[in-house]
Amino acid sequence: MRDTDVLVIGAGPAGAVAAWEAKRAAPELDVALLERDRAVGAPVRCAEGVGDAGLREFADPDGAPWVARKISRVIFLAPDDTEVKVAERDVGWILDRTRFDAWLAAQAGAAGVAVLVGTEAAGMDRDATGRWRVCVRSNGAEEIWRTRIVIGADGVEAMVGRWAGLDTRVPARDMESCAQYVLQGIDCDPDAIYLQFGRRIAPGGYAWVFPKGPGIANVGLGLVALKADGRNARQYLDDWIARRYPRCAKTGYTVGGVIVHTTIKATYGDGVLVAGDAAHMINPLSGGGIVNAMKAGRLAGETAAAALRAGDTGARRLASYHAAWMALLGEDHLRYYRIKQALEELEDQFFNSLARTVNAIPQPKRTLGRIFAHALIKHPQLIPVAARFFL
Repeated sequence: MRDTDVLVIGAGPAGAVAAWEAKRAAPELDVALLERDRAVGAPVRCAEGVGDAGLREFADPDGAPWVARKISRVIFLAPDDTEVKVAERDVGWILDRTRFDAWLAAQAGAAGVAVLVGTEAAGMDRDATGRWRVCVRSNGAEEIWRTRIVIGADGVEAMVGRWAGLDTRVPARDMESCAQYVLQGIDCDPDAIYLQFGRRIAPGGYAWVFPKGPGIANVGLGLVALKADGRNARQYLDDWIARRYPRCAKTGYTVGGVIVHTTIKATYGDGVLVAGDAAHMINPLSGGGIVNAMKAGRLAGETAAAALRAGDTGARRLASYHAAWMALLGEDHLRYYRIKQALEELEDQFFNSLARTVNAIPQPKRTLGRIFAHALIKHPQLIPVAARFFL
């Protein structure tokens, strides 16, 4: 049996930052970070896009080796392919997640965290002293780790939350199936991301093009299976690519699921916290989760360190983590979810008409705020949703 103070399960952005912050806040603690895959950051199941401001809270992307591309423009595509170029600055970055995630884990390791790859948590229960006993598998062998706090950052599978008795269920309507290729030889603006909505393109979701360099991009889509016509995400994506990029070369492929739900009701329990995708801490409107995961990881690490120093790892003490998250982003996600629900009821014709109207605005003034205002004018049923959002 091995003892540690904090055991973080999952070395994605949420887990790596949680381990790093816990060790930084309380260097005397023993902190371990487990990753079940053989390498941190691989395989990549992500479009790899991230906002500039949120990323800079944790790292400087300028000239970083884990950056693939800086993005300075957003281009929306209506269902009929009408382009709407949005006037935004310093939109964000396309990461190289294999390098970025490894860099985050390396920062945790440099702070004194024990980072173990190819090491999987297979179950956990409480012992008579109130500590968690975690069954850990590595190299075909099993051993028990005993820890005072477990931080679950194990993605959409959310096994830690389930083992701890938390409700991590996802309604079928709020789980998107996603497929993505790395495409070579495509014609797109290498400094812009493209987003296309439409029921025949990606029902309940959207398609994206995230450039990683001239002529190369992550190209994918996410959809809600309940709204589809029987085809899966890859089939929808193949049809979309065949129409838009018939001469491209596919050099990579991945599939996965994205939760577009709101934060689970309780992200904590006695001696346990869950963060990132495992706690549904994804923007339900965009499906973006990298920065959210890091922010949640920071809160989880700080909360764990403070609780251990105070000698109290009970649920009542750890509830402060959930309250802090809801104040930071969780309440906003509730509002985004309401907007998502309202937008799902709109027909493709509405978006086609809106695109043409918005394009009458001079491009330098074509901000997201102005686009939303035009949407409210053309579709008054969105006004109650907007009122709830802004008030």
